[in-house]
This record gives sequence, C-alpha cells and structure tokens, in this order.
Amino acid sequence: MLLLATLGLQAQTPHLADVQERRLANGVRLLLVERRGLNAFHATLVFRGGRAEEPPALAGATDLLARTLYGSTWSEDLETAKGPGSLDALLREEEGLLEALRVDQLRQRQDPEGTAQGPALGARLWTLHQSVRARFSSAPLTDLYAARGGRMTASAGADALLVQIELPADAFEFWCRTEVQRLTLLQLSRFSEVRAALMAELRAQGPQGPALLQGAALPGHPYGRDLADHLPALEAMRRSDLQAWARQAFRPDRLTLVLVGGLNLETALPLLDRSFGTLPAGLVGASAEDPLLPEIPAGLGDRRIQATAGKTPELLVGWRIPPRPHRDHLALRLAAGLLGSGPSGRLAQRLVRQKALAESVEVQVDVPGGRLPGLLVIRAVPTAGHSLAELEGALHTEILRLQQEPIPAGDWQRALTQIDVDQLRIQDEPAALARALGLAWVEAGDWRQADQELQRLRNLGPEAVQAAARTWLNPSHRTTLWLQADTEESRDPLEAETARVLKALAATRIEDLAQREHMVSEGLRQLRMLSIEERQRTLKLLEAQLAPEKR
Repeated sequence: MLLLATLGLQAQTPHLADVQERRLANGVRLLLVERRGLNAFHATLVFRGGRAEEPPALAGATDLLARTLYGSTWSEDLETAKGPGSLDALLREEEGLLEALRVDQLRQRQDPEGTAQGPALGARLWTLHQSVRARFSSAPLTDLYAARGGRMTASAGADALLVQIELPADAFEFWCRTEVQRLTLLQLSRFSEVRAALMAELRAQGPQGPALLQGAALPGHPYGRDLADHLPALEAMRRSDLQAWARQAFRPDRLTLVLVGGLNLETALPLLDRSFGTLPAGLVGASAEDPLLPEIPAGLGDRRIQATAGKTPELLVGWRIPPRPHRDHLALRLAAGLLGSGPSGRLAQRLVRQKALAESVEVQVDVPGGRLPGLLVIRAVPTAGHSLAELEGALHTEILRLQQEPIPAGDWQRALTQIDVDQLRIQDEPAALARALGLAWVEAGDWRQADQELQRLRNLGPEAVQAAARTWLNPSHRTTLWLQADTEESRDPLEAETARVLKALAATRIEDLAQREHMVSEGLRQLRMLSIEERQRTLKLLEAQLAPEKR
C-alpha cells in the first residue's frame, strides 16, 4: 500500500518557515509541515532516549516496546477494564506465573535432584494463555490502522524510539485518541511472546560484526552494549518492569510529534491539545534531567580484534568520531561521502572496480547514534583470493590519500551532488522528512539543524574536510575487526564450545571487549597445545565456574 505516494509529487522544498512549531502545556513538542490539498498525513512520534539510556537491568526495553507496544493496533489492547476477568488481570496473573517458572528453572539448574514445579506451572500458564487467546479470537483480529487504509512501523535506536504512521486525513482525530490511549494504558499484552522471540533471535544470530566492533571501540559505554550479553537480564524482565520504565522514558517532555501532510495547525492544534495535551507531565520518580552517561575513554589507542562468524570474511574498521553538534562532525560526514557515496565513491571505484580487492564496500556515520560520540564505520567484503590483510592495507592507503592529497574537483562535486540528491529525497518523502526533523532534535538538540546543516555542508571547503580526516581518522581513534568465515572445515566443536564458555566467563570479569577477546584467543591458543582428553577436562572445569543460567 502506498497511501502517501502522491505526497512526493506535490512537495515543495521545506524551509524553516514551512515547519510550524508549538509546545503543549505538558511539554510535548509539535512540528507540523502542511501540504495543502492532500487527503493523507504522516505522523512520527519521536521518544528521545533509546537504547543508550536503558539501565543494564532493562537492556532491551526499547526493542521490546517497539515490538510490543507498537507492533500492531488492536482494539483489545485499548481495553480499559480492570478487575477479575479483565485483560489486565489476566496479564498480571501471567507475569506471576512466568516469574515463578523462571525461578524454578534456575533452581533446577543448581539442584537437578530437587522437586520440580515446572510442569505444574507450565500447565497453569498454558491454561492462562488459552484464556488470553480466547479474548483475542472472539472477533477477527484486525489492525485498526490497516482497516482505515493506514500502516504503522516502529524502530528502536540508540538515541530514540521512532514510531511512523500513515493514515487518511479524516482519521486524524481517531489517531489522536488511539495513540493517547495506547500511551496511557501501556497494555503490553504480547510481552511474553515478544520477549521470547527476541531472546530466540539473539541466541540464534551468533556473533555480529557491528556489535563486536562497537563493543571493542566503545567499551563501558551504552553505545557499545551488545544485547546478546544481557540475555539473563532480558529473561528476568517483567511486564510491570517494562511498563514502569516506559512511563518514565515516555514523559511528555521527551516526546516530539512530527506531522507532514494534509493538516493545518489551526484545526490540528485543538485536537492535539485535547488528546496528547492530557498526558501527565509530572510522574512519580521521573526526572526532568537526562541521565548522565559515562564518558568514552579518550586514550584507548589503536585496537584490533578477531572473530569467527558467518559464511564470508569481512573487514570492519571504525573510528571514534565526535557527536553531531561538534564543529568537525559535518566535515567528517562529507569525508564519508567522498569515500563511500554509492558506486561513485572512492572506495567503490578503487577497491571494487580498479583493484578488484573487495566485492562490496559500505561507509556509515554515527554508528550506533549521533547524540554522543560514535563511530564512522567502513565495512568491506574481500573478493575470492584476496585476504583481509590485503584489503585492510588498501583501505588505509585510501584514507591516507584523502588526508594528504588534494581532492579532485570531480570527486568534490560528486559528493556535493549526492548531498543535494539525498536532500531532495528527504523533502519528497514525508517519512524521511519527519525522521530527519525528529533525529535533528534528538541528536543535535534542535530540529532546525536539519536545514542549517545542509547550508553549512555546502559552505565547507576541501581543506576543512581533510583537516577533520587527519584529526579523527587516525590510529589513535581506530578499531579494526577481522571477521573470519565460519566454515565446516574450520569448525572444531570442542574448540567452539570452549570459546563460548571462555567468552561467557570473560564477560563476567572483563568489561572491555577488546581485552576480553584477547584473553579468549590467548586461552584457546594455550589449550590447542593440550591433548583432546586434557582439553575436555579443562572445558568441564571452566563450565563449573559459570552461573547456572549461562551453562
């Protein structure tokens, strides 16, 4: 369905004057871009915070909310009834049974000979799930927005939770009522199944290159957190824990509504005031200040890690770069454009076409976010017959050329043209425009930066870009990951299991991922010198040191 396909055809280049801003009394910020004559609107809800502000005990909360609260819009989830027999009562009972079952499973791991209550608890939980399903299956489950010709998506990021919704203009009042009821109730009816699905995904996916790189490059910082390392906390999280966190994380002063389409401020503002304006501004335990996050250590130096995962080898190199408000950030964004702006970028031309060292090259800025110091990441896949070392050497040669050699006029013009093309796409696509405005507010502190940064980018000269590249794209800010292919021929089951146990042990004692990986690789190197029987005995001794839930 392309409800808003016509928006791009009639879009005008949005200037700051086209964005109308208002603040509701409770702190909700409203940004509205009117597109006259259209019969549809796009709404983006931007909740500032995201994964970076999750406490360790609630790691994964933003992902769970994106999937549970905004996975669909069913009338049953908007039920306000309380007391015996209500959906709320059933969900509370489910929470108690799930916690009792989790505790019993932990007890069984510690004492396999003890009396197990799991079967009885499981039977009660199954009966309860049948009661919940009966409530939802009494009538066809139809998404309320889909029934009105709309759609909704939600994405969890390091800096924010973004919810994007498209609907006909005549559904605006219905949308206001529905979203406020959703935020007021925080029903989270599918919490247990969504949490189970997320945990299964994390267990099945194995080591992921970006997560390994971020953990090594940003140690001890929420930007470097790998959710797979927090599975016990995720398993212990309760529905009521997630509700309590959401009430604080979704405070009105942390919410910006971005509306693009066939709406005007004169008619929209009263409806928004009567709906979103009623969300309580002062919640018990809520702080008006953002949480204080740890600083990333400045003297980390050049770091290297190796891992085995996937079917093809990959090279990932990340440089720690300043946050979006920093004066060098735009120059680094343009440097990334010169290196990797699609097929015309330097890396694609030289490493892929001319030298045939790489099958593909990708450049990303602000990984995993831009509100705090993050990473500029280059990810490359070597062609058959070429090693990761060969590809890495060629990549660093291109970085040095960018830093030292004059930038050809053709390369510079292509990078500027790509900026204009990207901006035209943002202007023509309501979802992209709303996202750009929302992220500018989250990352840079002001939605106006979405337009002002474009002007500053055009005014930058090649010298400024090279100076920023020399300052930030150097070994003192660099982390390199060699991701070797995990093939059947290279896989040793005993070594793979030993590596898993060593990593689990190291995770409980060493926070720095690079040091952790070094300890594991050194331990494996020493174990290879032992006989099979000695390695098997060593593995059993190591497993005995693990907590029961991690065995």
